Amino acid sequence: MIRYNKAQRLLVLDNKSIGYAVYVNEAGYLETVYFGKSLSDYSDFESVRNAGGFAAPYYDAVSGKESVYRDGFKQDCAPLEVSTHGLLDKRGAPVIIRGANGSFATDLRFCKVSRMSGAPEPAGLPHAHGACETADILLEDKTLRVRAHLYLTIFPDKDVIVKSFRIENAGKKAVRLVRAMSMQLDLPRSDYDLVHFHGRWAKERDYACNALPDGVQEVSSNLGRSSAEENPFVYLKERDATMDCGEVIGFNLIYSGNFKFRTFVNVYRGLHILYGMNDEDFEWTLAAGEAFDTPQAVIAYSAEGVDKMSQTFHRFIRENLMTYAANRDYKSVLFNSWEGCYFTFDTDLILSYIDDACKIGTELFVLDDGWFGARDNDLAGLGDWTVNKQKIDLHKVMAHCRERGIKFGIWFEPEMVNPDSDLFRAHPEYTLGWGADRLSIMRHQFHLDFANPDVVENIYMQMKAFFEEYPVDYVKWDYNRIVAEHVSAAYPPERQGEIYHRLVLGYYSLLSRLTREYPHIMFEGCSSGGGRFDMGTLYYCPQIWCSDESDPAQRIDIQFNTSLGYPLSCIGSHVNDSRVAPYSTKAALALFGTYGYEMNPNKLTEGEIADLARTAEIYRKYHADVIEDGTLYHLRAPFAGNTMCMQCVSKDKKASLVLFMNKLKEPDIFRFVKLKGLDAKKKYRNTLDNQVHSGEYYARIGLNLSREWLEEFSHRLIVLTEE
Repeated sequence: MIRYNKAQRLLVLDNKSIGYAVYVNEAGYLETVYFGKSLSDYSDFESVRNAGGFAAPYYDAVSGKESVYRDGFKQDCAPLEVSTHGLLDKRGAPVIIRGANGSFATDLRFCKVSRMSGAPEPAGLPHAHGACETADILLEDKTLRVRAHLYLTIFPDKDVIVKSFRIENAGKKAVRLVRAMSMQLDLPRSDYDLVHFHGRWAKERDYACNALPDGVQEVSSNLGRSSAEENPFVYLKERDATMDCGEVIGFNLIYSGNFKFRTFVNVYRGLHILYGMNDEDFEWTLAAGEAFDTPQAVIAYSAEGVDKMSQTFHRFIRENLMTYAANRDYKSVLFNSWEGCYFTFDTDLILSYIDDACKIGTELFVLDDGWFGARDNDLAGLGDWTVNKQKIDLHKVMAHCRERGIKFGIWFEPEMVNPDSDLFRAHPEYTLGWGADRLSIMRHQFHLDFANPDVVENIYMQMKAFFEEYPVDYVKWDYNRIVAEHVSAAYPPERQGEIYHRLVLGYYSLLSRLTREYPHIMFEGCSSGGGRFDMGTLYYCPQIWCSDESDPAQRIDIQFNTSLGYPLSCIGSHVNDSRVAPYSTKAALALFGTYGYEMNPNKLTEGEIADLARTAEIYRKYHADVIEDGTLYHLRAPFAGNTMCMQCVSKDKKASLVLFMNKLKEPDIFRFVKLKGLDAKKKYRNTLDNQVHSGEYYARIGLNLSREWLEEFSHRLIVLTEE
């Protein structure tokens, strides 16, 4: 898949589906000469390179004369893999290093390239894995005596390129990284729309699409987490691209902290992209002999529209990112106690919840916040991870779950502490920003200093002690505030620019230890809903709570938009008891996710119990093959009209689930929903009208949802099975 022609100085990555070509020019800079569908011949690239016109002049200090690059290189417009900083190219460099002399000039040039099997494993960071090959391009700044490995990874069965850097100080003096992004991509056109997903709590991942403007545009987070305000998943699409056709290039980052996706349309109408860790307040000291690894950036290419790009990301995340040992296994129907009782519960109430939850198909009961320390409200207790035995007999609760034949899970928020807690009283210095006259507080809690290994060790020992006494099957890992004072008492003043990144490394360190030592526990990520919904968390947690908003009024958009970049199998989705829509509608939507409940089960009517139990049975029958391992098609987008429709098809094409929902009332108009992914020659029975048609019929004529009035937030859940 990877070959380097020394005579042509041309590096090619090609898996017979996509191709990526890099030319090493006379000056030692890497020029990106092609990215797109696979080519049979990469030798004819000169006309691409010389499109910039005349070559740039330079002064040769050795000869004392002015000269030009013989191969036509023009530094300020050539499509590059790694731009310089502090020289002629002002588009922006992915790596900026401040030398011992104070200069910011960074000039990384080619030394050699080698091929390695597999993907690199950045120290302390989640990363891609599986069958793949990597081009390891060694670059060097001879003045700074800094080397950089640019890694380009390609997979045999996915239209994906993964990029990252490893930066090494080969000199004798310390240098400082002031920018360490994961990738640069220069394209010789800029007529794309940028799609990104902004939002807030309970309204995560709103769809936004705009034409790339001249100059700079950024999508970023500086909140210490990937955030609800902007998600790291973005994509570029041709102006006329649809779900089924047109060029689309998707981007994501295997990282859970501050990020920045930056586009720059220059005067030549070329597009310059930088993506990686946000460089706001970033400064990392690299002593002699030390190295720094950036997170991995993932690029998915499609010449067949948005859905092909989306499906590529789904497969990559499931097969080449997630590491949970039982990831591909059936996942139990989950009941979470939070919206049913919040902090107000005792042992008897929880036992009654378990009994009634079993009536609606629950297979995993989760006790949420309020079981530990002095935790009867959100004012106290965070940081004290010992069971409040006066409030709850957890051994009895777990025994009752075993008697009912179901699993048991628990809630943690490891990175936080309340001022009213034993941990804070014993170690106030464990608080991030400690020592300031005033500290920001959110939800009555401080952020623990996870940049300090001693703090991480303290929380690890508490959680380990709990798991040893209470062998749970599941953990909901919450994170309910942002980073404010990013100052650590454990580091000197000159190292405070490292804190944002070290907080993320601390998060990964704790998750890594716990998932290794307790591989049977399924960890689910959460951050006030979907505030840390990213690839970094998915490496450890096979699912993430999508949003605290479960009513279809907002959830239709949240779930659909999330599924454009992430597989349904990781989208935490529950049926709750708010009354904007009936349980049946919310249950149908939750099926296109992990499916679970969050309510007071004691208040369910017999009819509601029967409805939810039937939906749970559909989940048990079809989730593993159709939702977990199947292919998702986005048939109608809620941001494009009044209706939403998604379809999942099993790998063997024997079964399919279709969900159709509307927002506002609609009269009895014609509605035919054309399906995708079915075998054209096979016959399928559908549960809409119990009719049997061929796959070709469903693709060309479709499901007939015409001539009926639709009330607000009504739905049709349709199962198709091969006859």
